[in-house]
Amino acid sequence: MEKVKIGFLPLYLKLYDDSIPARRPVIEAYSADLCALLEKNGLDIVKADICRLAPEFKTAIEKFEKEGVDAIVTVHLAYSPSLECIDALAATELPILIMDTTREFNFGFDIIEGGVGFNHGIHGVQDMCNLLRRRGKDYTVFAGHFIESDVVTRVADAAKAIKAAKSFEGMKVGQIGGSFAGMGDFIPDEKAMERLGVKTVVCDGDELAALRDSVTDEEIRTEYEKDCAEHGADAVTYDQYAYTERIGLAIRKWIDKNGLGAFTMTFLSAGKVGGFDTMPFSESSKAMARGIGYAGEGDVLTAALVGALSKTFDKVNFTEMFCPDWNGNSIYMSHMGESNLKLLENKKTVIKPFPYVEGLDPTCILGHMVAGDVCVFNLLPNADGWFDVIIAEGEMLQLPDTIKNLPTNMNGWFKPKSDLAEFLEKYSQLGGTHHSALVYGVSAKSLALFAKTLDMKVTLI
Repeated sequence: MEKVKIGFLPLYLKLYDDSIPARRPVIEAYSADLCALLEKNGLDIVKADICRLAPEFKTAIEKFEKEGVDAIVTVHLAYSPSLECIDALAATELPILIMDTTREFNFGFDIIEGGVGFNHGIHGVQDMCNLLRRRGKDYTVFAGHFIESDVVTRVADAAKAIKAAKSFEGMKVGQIGGSFAGMGDFIPDEKAMERLGVKTVVCDGDELAALRDSVTDEEIRTEYEKDCAEHGADAVTYDQYAYTERIGLAIRKWIDKNGLGAFTMTFLSAGKVGGFDTMPFSESSKAMARGIGYAGEGDVLTAALVGALSKTFDKVNFTEMFCPDWNGNSIYMSHMGESNLKLLENKKTVIKPFPYVEGLDPTCILGHMVAGDVCVFNLLPNADGWFDVIIAEGEMLQLPDTIKNLPTNMNGWFKPKSDLAEFLEKYSQLGGTHHSALVYGVSAKSLALFAKTLDMKVTLI
């Protein structure tokens, strides 16, 4: 994954240095603790000195811009008057993430002596945010105690979302076999894709066939031994495994050769494109585990989305909503045989029935999508020639070891936070497409910074 760099901007009041200098070492230690926690959450930190006066803020912002940070994270170590910082903050184009926190978790009837002096930064936040809003400068606030809540994680994830959005620029997405005929929801305006900075690389059948033929028996055997150890590949015949894996390894070489950040395949084109003799489901699953974006049916847009999110988040998947479970208030999530291997449990290698092409049926690594808190992240083309974003929080449910009547399916059930019927109404009323990314362990508010960075309208369900 790519590192995310933030500028850490601690705010303070010169009056306190002048009148209560003994407080300064405690404040500096608190600032260092905050930086350490942000670093622990995967961020590279460009630190500014504690800022109190307008020239200090100006110097700090210039440093951040020179260092090329992805965002500024502000923290009020105590009160800091807004007119000192506002000119520098309002003038920068860098995104501003405001961590609204305090040193003490408890400020009740038994608060420590002198506690007000260390814990009144929130009204500095309010002072500053009012001026930012009046100046028309966008910002996002994340509040909570820096140890006893997830506020540091949410700030870090917001910075990662900003960095992920920038990853569209220059991304190359490979497309094998065109897009599924008649399927239109994920096909964007060409100019919009150019504006995103995404380039489609259409697979040349002769090139892929040559790469397929270059795959050696030794390469297949090495992959087989690894898959036997990790995914039970010895449960299928070696001939069928090798038939599928030769194509999968050819696609892996094609991805590397063309410097692709994502790719997509159309299963109905199997057997009709050179080198694409069958659908190598397992390679799409392995690619996502390596951080390569993927989507089915020739969907370049969602493949690019999964690829961009995977630049900074390590638990990203491609999925579709298939069937509502009205009784359980959840949705069956699946695809033919593609899912990030890092996000599967009960994995097994099977022969996938595939009646769409002559020849051997492909092997496939199936499993259950792991349980946990997730966001469904949908990027949809809109009527204005650009994109909107829908983000829905919920959970992937813990599944039993076997799903009796879905033995050769990729299985998962998503339970949205809202009522299922209400969720589905809102989702389709907003124009959500049937292909989405699934991101584990990140809040919708943090992910929303992805959309804001690209001037996309975002709706949280």
